[in-house]
Parts: sequence; structure tokens; C-alpha cells
Amino acid sequence: MDQLLINATSKIDYQSLFKLNTDAIITLNINGIIYDGNIAVEKLSGYTLQEVIHTSIWDYVVEEDKQEVIECFELAIKGSSKESKFVFIHKNGEHIPCVVKFIPMEETAIENGLFLVLKDVRVVDYLSSMYRESQLNFKIIAESVQDVIILMDDQKNYIYISPSSKTMFDFDPKRDYFNKEPFFNIHPDYLELLDQCFNNAIENGVPFSITLKALHMTRGWIWTQLSGTPVFDNERFKHIVLVARDITLQKENEEKLTYLAYHDSLTGLPNRRYFEKCLREAIEKLNMEDKYFSLLFFDIDDFKYINDRCGHETGDQVIKEFAKRVQAIVGTDGVASRLGGDEFIVILKHVKSEVDVKKFIYKIQQATMETIVTDKKEITITSSIGATICTTKFKDISYFVNRADESLYNVKEKGKNKYHINFS
Repeated sequence: MDQLLINATSKIDYQSLFKLNTDAIITLNINGIIYDGNIAVEKLSGYTLQEVIHTSIWDYVVEEDKQEVIECFELAIKGSSKESKFVFIHKNGEHIPCVVKFIPMEETAIENGLFLVLKDVRVVDYLSSMYRESQLNFKIIAESVQDVIILMDDQKNYIYISPSSKTMFDFDPKRDYFNKEPFFNIHPDYLELLDQCFNNAIENGVPFSITLKALHMTRGWIWTQLSGTPVFDNERFKHIVLVARDITLQKENEEKLTYLAYHDSLTGLPNRRYFEKCLREAIEKLNMEDKYFSLLFFDIDDFKYINDRCGHETGDQVIKEFAKRVQAIVGTDGVASRLGGDEFIVILKHVKSEVDVKKFIYKIQQATMETIVTDKKEITITSSIGATICTTKFKDISYFVNRADESLYNVKEKGKNKYHINFS
């Protein structure tokens, strides 16, 4: 198994190595000049990539180690690889002991170039003795990363699973994967997409990266970023390297940020941005499917008086309770949004006639007049509602919003607890 991994992994091309390793990887020409590196090089050396590119690797090796490193370098140029250990000179002058290996590139990769893989053995103490006792190989690298690394053949059989699978998924890599169905721990909703990406990688040599849900033995389904890179030998497919990373926390944060971006912080209702998105969708359905809808503007009568008399804290409680009642009435028949202050707007879907809108307005008015109990007192409110029934195709957002606003303005001239409906 070790030899299989060595042979398989040593064929991984330039891009795959960069993606799969958290250790520093430098690419050199046959004169030892650096012309590329991964982000871990900056962490190890203290230099930016731009600072080290076009410099000599020997500038970073202490004098007493140069001869042995040069021998390994020359051996790699001839097509062989040998482990070595040297002290790397950090930008701040610190000496960093590293276990390294020069690896010849394939002819199909960058011509006449070498990979130099460096592992800082200060950080990985448990690997230090292994480096001293045995030959450095890519299995050690695979087993030192937090991401799960998986090798699969073209029949989707598991060849290798890194030990980090136990940490990330709570699956034993030696017991729980082999003799199982391929992708047994992938959520069914993502199997078709994964199969497509996997097959395309084999047939066309195209790497992929997808987000999906994978099974954790105790936590259930967790969000996972899965990257796949096919490896070929003389244009013949050898295996595919899959790298799985737990991104559950990242996804949760993204969902929280998305929620905050589209919802009002006081009431939890959708905000203006979300409302405009929904209104565009409603207009599109009107244009393409003749589905009428209604737009309703409303606010709380004399809300400024409530705020001034009872205080902003009480005003906020009134706003929250009012929003709660409106949302309960709207339900799945539309979208209720808070525009700011005591101003609200509702997109009412599936409107067939003016009667539908009047029934909805009646429910809003009845719910509004129920007493609101705050921390300080009981308050009874009313609301003014301006509605427009949207039937005209190929109009923009501002057209319908202005018509609803005109309707509300008409209400204000009539008094409180009134409504007005127009057509647009």
C-alpha cells in the first residue's frame, strides 16, 4: 500500500500538489532558481512570494547543509528523489529545521523543473522521529493535513483514505470505507452532481470543486467542500485525488450574513432589498404567466405620537407586535416587508379580483385594532392602507411602487383607519 501511494502521489501534477498540501512547496529550474511557490512558502520563510521568485534556493540554506542539499538536488535532476534535512533561513534570521524532498516533474508538467517540498519539523514533532528513521514520502504528508485525502480508481473503489477522516467524519479509514458503496456517506441530493463531476474528471481530465453534504457518524450531515483532481500516467488514468474539507461553520456564517442582509433587525421581516427581489419575481410572473398580484403600503396611524409619548422602547415593541400580526395574516400568500420606521409593504400573490384584496385588508385592520400590551401600558392602534392591483405588463418596479404610494396618499386625505385601492 505504501509503495502504491508513493507511485500514485508522485505523479500528481503541479496544480494538484499546490492544492493538496499545507506544507511549503517551491518550484525550481535546473539552476536552483525559484519561479513559483504556494502560500505556505510565505508562512515558512517570512518572505512574500514576489520576494523569493527569481532568487536562488541556496540563499536560504545554511552553509553547513549546502553540500548535502546540492547532492539531493542533482540526484533529482537525473530523475531520482532522496530525502534530506537542512536548516532554512527565515527572513528574520531564525534557523528553521526542515525535512525536504526534491521531486522531478513529469515531461507533461513544467519542462526540466523540480518540486521542493519542505516541512517545518518544529510544528510536527511527532513526524520528526519518522523523518529521522524512514524515508520521507507523501503518505506522511497526507497524514499530517487536517483535510481528508482520498484516492479512488475509475471504478470508484477506495485506494487510500487519510487518518483525518476519523476527526472530520468520525469514520475509521481502515474499517468504515473499504467494501462500501462508492460515496456511501454523500447526501443523496448531491450524488448525481458528484457522479457527473467524477466522470468528467476521468474522461476529460478536468478538476472539480463542489459544495455538498457528507455524513458525520455523530453530527449527521455536515457541509463539505470536495475537490477532485484526476492523475494520469502517460495519458492513462491512474486515480483521482479527492480532498474533503469541513466548511459547516463557514456555511453557517454565510447563512447568518445572508439573513442579516435581507431581513430587518428589529422585526425579523424581510427588508427593502429582499422586497425588491420578490417584487421583481412577481413582475416577471405577471409578464410571462399573467399572474396578477397586489402591492399594499401601510403604516401605523399616529405612530409618532406613540413614540413621543411612550418612548422609543415602547414604540419598538409596538412595531414588533404589529409586524408579527401582519406576518401571521400574510403567511404563504405573499411577502411582508418593513421599509423602515412604521412603514410596511406587502406583496400579495394570487390576486384574482378586488374582492381578494379587500378581504386581506379587512383581516389586517381587525388584527391591528387588537390591544397591544407593552412593558409599560396597553396600546390600541389603527393603520392606513394603500393598495394597487398590478395587472399591467412590462412595467418596472418604480411604476407599481409609485401607484401603491399614490393609493396610500389618497387614504391619508380621508382620515385614519382607512384604505384605498387602485389599479396599475
